[in-house]
Amino acid sequence: MAFVKYAVVALLGAALFAGPALADQAETAKAAGKDASWLFIQTAPKIKFDGKTLTLQNVNPSVTMFTDRPARVAEAIATAAFVKNWDKGTTKSFKSDPPNAGLTSIVDGKLQTATVELSHPQMEGMTLRYDVRVVNGEVPASGGPTSLFIDQIHFGPGPN
Repeated sequence: MAFVKYAVVALLGAALFAGPALADQAETAKAAGKDASWLFIQTAPKIKFDGKTLTLQNVNPSVTMFTDRPARVAEAIATAAFVKNWDKGTTKSFKSDPPNAGLTSIVDGKLQTATVELSHPQMEGMTLRYDVRVVNGEVPASGGPTSLFIDQIHFGPGPN
């Protein structure tokens, strides 16, 4: 039950970051320092999954990004910028090392969770698709309010 509360709080917190003032990813990474480790939260009111592709429908236009201690920085960046920067860098990019993500989705009034590996993001309007490899749990064929808690990446001295 506590996990449900935390998931709802995360969904609400991510929605608060959806305002028009979005951070420049390079400036945010620089401000946090070269050793900062970044995590990301994406939200959508609906998802679909066909066994290979996860589709976030009407995806939130911003992604919450935050660091672990000691930096403790949080910002929101445009989802389009997040997708565009997916493959920036050579050895420190999500393309070269696909991230894990915790997926939480409301299905028939119940919270369902799974761990997935994300790759090949494609954004068309407000629809975001990922190729997905299920690591643990079961991804629902469709779901309501959903959050993806995306694994960390180290930007190093600047963004990838």
